[in-house]
Amino acid sequence: MLVSLTVALGLVASGCGGGKTTTTTNAQGQTTVSCSIHFAKTKFILHSGIAAGAFYRYIYSPYRAGTFKKNAPGRKKALAKAAAASLVVVHELKIASRDAQCDGPALKKLASPIRGLLDAVTSIKAIETGGGLGAIATAAAAFDRLKTASSGAGAVIKQK
Repeated sequence: MLVSLTVALGLVASGCGGGKTTTTTNAQGQTTVSCSIHFAKTKFILHSGIAAGAFYRYIYSPYRAGTFKKNAPGRKKALAKAAAASLVVVHELKIASRDAQCDGPALKKLASPIRGLLDAVTSIKAIETGGGLGAIATAAAAFDRLKTASSGAGAVIKQK
C-alpha cells in the first residue's frame, strides 16, 4: 500500500512539472501573465481535489466530530494531522491557482475564490492554540464556493 502510494505520488509530481510562467508589467502598470502549462485544466482538477480531500478528511471531519475541543480524546494527534494537512492544502491550492491562471478565461475567473480559500486555510493555524475553530467553517464555505465556481467553468472538483 505504502509503495503504491509513493509511486503514485512520484508520478503525479513528475507529471506536474514543466511549463513556464512569465509575468510582465507594462508602462501603465498593468500586469499580464503568460504561461504554458500542458493539461492545465486537468492539473487544476487534480491539485484542487487533493487539497479538498486533505481538508475534509483531516481538518473538517475532526472539527465536526469535536476532536479539536480542549480535553477531547485524541486531540493532540488530530491537531498534528490537521497542521500537516493544512500545509498540503495550501501547497496544492497554490499549484491549482497557477494552473487555473494558465488554462483560459473560464478557469482564470477562479482566481478570486482560490485566494479567499487560501486566506481561510492559512488562518486555520490558530487551532493549535485552541482558537480559530470558526476559521474551519469559513474555509469549508470557501471550498464550497470554489467547487460551485469551478463546476460552472467545466472543472468539477472531487475529493482525492
